Amino acid sequence: MTKPNISQSLLKGLTDYFDDNVKDCGVLIRKRYFEKIKTEPTSVQKLGLYFEYMATGYHNLNEPLPEPELVYKNTAKEKLSADYERANASALLYKEIIKKHNIEVISNGQYFNQDETSMITDVVAMWNGEKCIIDMKYTSLFDDKFSDYGWHTESLPYKSKLLLQPIHYKYMIRKMEGIEDIPFYFFIFSSKDIEKVKIIRVNIREEHIDLHEQITIPKAKTYVNYFYNNPEKLEARPNYLRCKECPYNTDCEFKTEIPLIEEVYY
Repeated sequence: MTKPNISQSLLKGLTDYFDDNVKDCGVLIRKRYFEKIKTEPTSVQKLGLYFEYMATGYHNLNEPLPEPELVYKNTAKEKLSADYERANASALLYKEIIKKHNIEVISNGQYFNQDETSMITDVVAMWNGEKCIIDMKYTSLFDDKFSDYGWHTESLPYKSKLLLQPIHYKYMIRKMEGIEDIPFYFFIFSSKDIEKVKIIRVNIREEHIDLHEQITIPKAKTYVNYFYNNPEKLEARPNYLRCKECPYNTDCEFKTEIPLIEEVYY
């Protein structure tokens, strides 16, 4: 077992673990971040990885090359499935956006690591004379107002889990490169409708980055150090639906295969 760096995904995991309304499973956190047990990507993750590869040419060299899903395989009618056809079209649209906005790509999939914190950027680029970060999302929740991970623009200021990423990335670039407030953009592509795409520049108030530096990161480091030395304290929290979807459920001794009793107090 290795002590993980503080990434934005680990921060979200810890947030959900301590959130009384979520109470996420500690065993999942231990297996994913401390034991670093690899899992097979879900169909949604595979589609997103394929889109990113077709758009930017980047893929993790430690992982298999993203492959499209085919229908009528090994027949004269063989072709891409509808989902992957849309992913290809969206990747072409991304390239057109980059070209028409005169965005100069510096790097794809760049890894940053300093002082027990880390991040991976989708795109680092020069845009309008400024260095910036572009994070791409390929999602079925393009206009979703209510999901924690929905991309309805006017609802974003109320979705702290999504905004944790630009806060963390701006914090790290400030620490590593001295850029006080690097521009951060979400490029959002709908996985259901190739006509739906939007660019969102996320402007973060200074107090959020200060809070991240002074409270969030030190607290996360304390938790990571504690759980690294006491992994058994990452509590298992079996939940019927969560266990069904968990990538580690095959050999988990804590999983439940039937709904458990939940309580509500009034």
